[in-house]
Amino acid sequence: MLAGVVGLVFVTAGCLGAPGTEVDDADAVAEQVESRYERLEGFQATMVQRVAVDNETETTRATVAFEKGESLRVAYETGPKAGEVTVVENPSAKLFSGERADADAEPAALYGTVAADFVRDNDVVFEGTEQLDGRPTAVFSVTPPDDATTTRPERRIWVDVEQVVPRRIESTWTEGGQQVNETIRFENVSLGVPATDTVTTTGGATT
Repeated sequence: MLAGVVGLVFVTAGCLGAPGTEVDDADAVAEQVESRYERLEGFQATMVQRVAVDNETETTRATVAFEKGESLRVAYETGPKAGEVTVVENPSAKLFSGERADADAEPAALYGTVAADFVRDNDVVFEGTEQLDGRPTAVFSVTPPDDATTTRPERRIWVDVEQVVPRRIESTWTEGGQQVNETIRFENVSLGVPATDTVTTTGGATT
């Protein structure tokens, strides 16, 4: 899931277009995503994940720091992993392990390939723009094809039109005969190389 979140940052970067239109030019999306990756040195944000299954809800809050070409670092503040810190070295390789992309290619090309596949494998529609937590966002719906399994999620994604990163992701799928609803919010987003100052999380871990 950690590397997948980073992937969405770049996959959605190529999807900005005219309101009400389907995003179906995979090659154009790949080019935009590659360009976005080249310009971004890293980012840091607070990620709040809420997962609801039937009447049970679990919420996880974490600080996510991504430094391009180096690592993805997640410090969990609440939830089942509260107090833990996960570091994924070379997150691009982690994300693309087992993917159709050429794992030996440059990271920008890898993200571009996966973004193109994402567009080819789903119906991606730009629904319009709206304000979310005071930020201008573009809203997309992502629907798997009719013949896809029910475990493939339907998504709505809110992309910050200025920072070009996701602000909110809502996903719904079926697992074990139960419907799963997941919401991921990104707060306190900052772009650039993440700060390396040592801090203490709510769970008591040193980060």
